[in-house]
Amino acid sequence: MLDRGTPACNSGRSMDTDRQFSPDPETRIGDALEAALEALKLARRELVATDEEPGRWRWVALGLVSALQAALVAALSGYATARLEDVANPSQPNRIAPVTLLLRRARSPEHLNPPERLDLTGSQVRALEALTALRNAAVHGLGFDVPAAPHAMALAAVDVIRHLLLVHPAFEVSRFVLFLSLIDRELSLLGAALTALGGRMSHD
Repeated sequence: MLDRGTPACNSGRSMDTDRQFSPDPETRIGDALEAALEALKLARRELVATDEEPGRWRWVALGLVSALQAALVAALSGYATARLEDVANPSQPNRIAPVTLLLRRARSPEHLNPPERLDLTGSQVRALEALTALRNAAVHGLGFDVPAAPHAMALAAVDVIRHLLLVHPAFEVSRFVLFLSLIDRELSLLGAALTALGGRMSHD
């Protein structure tokens, strides 16, 4: 039986704001893809328990936001013109920038060109902000109320991660075929589970 309020497994690699990163772009992308895969696995494991324990949504959010951050690092490291500053935290240059800043960069023409550049709707931005707030509750041990439609904000993250890593990757995919195949599987399973959950919630 799962312990209330703690994730079923948090042993995977995490790419978070306190994590250092490689100055070599290809190594950085590989590390980011590995971190994204492990974070997606965490999110999917925790999602299974949310029916019985709604508090598990904080760990779903933790996994998805970590995966999103890693996907953004991979995307922002993919161009030949990519710089360390593109993924670094301005206040701590040897650390990865927070996901909100990475999202801003991925939406900017200064960093990515179409079709790799993110083009988010207002509702997608709000969903990702709400998901990040849940993630912060998990990291800092804060109390929280489960939003009315948590599956919707989780699906927004799944869609953005898929765009960055599978639909329009900014990096050379041939070097990372296995990781990308496994990430595709995790995203497909997560997306299907979240869609089904949304259908059940709409009939409650």
